[in-house]
Amino acid sequence: MHECYHACMKTLQYTIRNIPEPVDRYLRKRAQLSGKSLNQVIIDELSDKAGIKPGQSLVESLSWFIGSGMDQDVIDALQEEDKIQKQLAARELDAIRKITS
Repeated sequence: MHECYHACMKTLQYTIRNIPEPVDRYLRKRAQLSGKSLNQVIIDELSDKAGIKPGQSLVESLSWFIGSGMDQDVIDALQEEDKIQKQLAARELDAIRKITS
């Protein structure tokens, strides 16, 4: 694929095959009832199964596990670690894109 295609992409894309008919019907019905696109319903479902809500930080996604008894220093350290992990993941993704383009 063209280099610009990868450089301009801000999100990941998947192609999923062999979706069972009952799963397809369920997802399409959810989309219809919620007024959302099929794509958004699938993203919501995957996020839910991964335990992550859209736009949720690492600290927020672990709040059920960590609890609310943390002081601000711990919260700040976790948020900094989340930021570092996202930067590392972005670098790894860029390296993969360079190799595959």
